[in-house]
Amino acid sequence: MKKIRKRLTYANVMSSIAVFLVIGGASAFAASHLGKNSVGTKQLKNNAVTTAKIKKNAVNGAKVKNGSLTGADINLGTLGTVPSAGNSNTVGGNSVVVINFQGSPVTGPTQILNLDGFTLTASCNAGDETVVLANGPTGSRLQSTGQDSFSPAENKDAVFTDTLTPTSNVNLLFEDDDLVVGNTQFSLGNGGRPVSVVWEAEGFGASSGPHCTFTGYAIG
Repeated sequence: MKKIRKRLTYANVMSSIAVFLVIGGASAFAASHLGKNSVGTKQLKNNAVTTAKIKKNAVNGAKVKNGSLTGADINLGTLGTVPSAGNSNTVGGNSVVVINFQGSPVTGPTQILNLDGFTLTASCNAGDETVVLANGPTGSRLQSTGQDSFSPAENKDAVFTDTLTPTSNVNLLFEDDDLVVGNTQFSLGNGGRPVSVVWEAEGFGASSGPHCTFTGYAIG
C-alpha cells in the first residue's frame, strides 16, 4: 500500500477520472443517439415492447401475419352483417331466410325469396290483395296450403304442381282472406334438398300502415 501511495499523484488520479468520464459519456451518448436501423430483434429484450409502447393505429393489416388472428382475438359484436345476407343465416348446414313483405296499393312485384333456385315474388294490388307468385327450377315440385283465421279453421289456397319452371308464376293465394297461415314445400324431382317455407299472409284495407303483408321464414 505504501508503494502504491507513493506512485499516486494528482496527475494520475485526474487522468484516471477523465478516462472514466470519457468512456461513460460516450456510452450514454451512443445510447441516446442510436443510428438509423441500428436496433434489430437481437437488441430487443423479451417482452420489452408492451401495448403502451405502440403508437395508436400503428399496426395495420399489412403488419399482421395472414391467418394469425382467430375468433378469440376478434370482438364479434363489432362485426356487421354481410349486406347480401342481411336476412339469411345458417343452422345445421341449412340456410334460414327471413321473409318480410309489407306493401300498400299499388306495390309492384318484389322478390322476397331466392333459395336454391326457388323464388317467391310478392305484390299488393289496387284491391288490397296480397299476391305471391312461386317459381323454381324446371321440373321441380311445389306443394302449398294454408289455413284461415276463422274458427274452425279451414284449409285455403291448396296448390300442387310437379312441373314447376322459372317462369310458372304459381299464385299461392287465390282467395282474399284477412289472415292465412300456411306452409309451402319446394323440392327437386331428382331428390335434391327441399326448401320449406312457413308463412303468414294478410290483405286488408287500412287507414295507415301496410295493406298487404307476407311474412315468415324459409329453410333449405
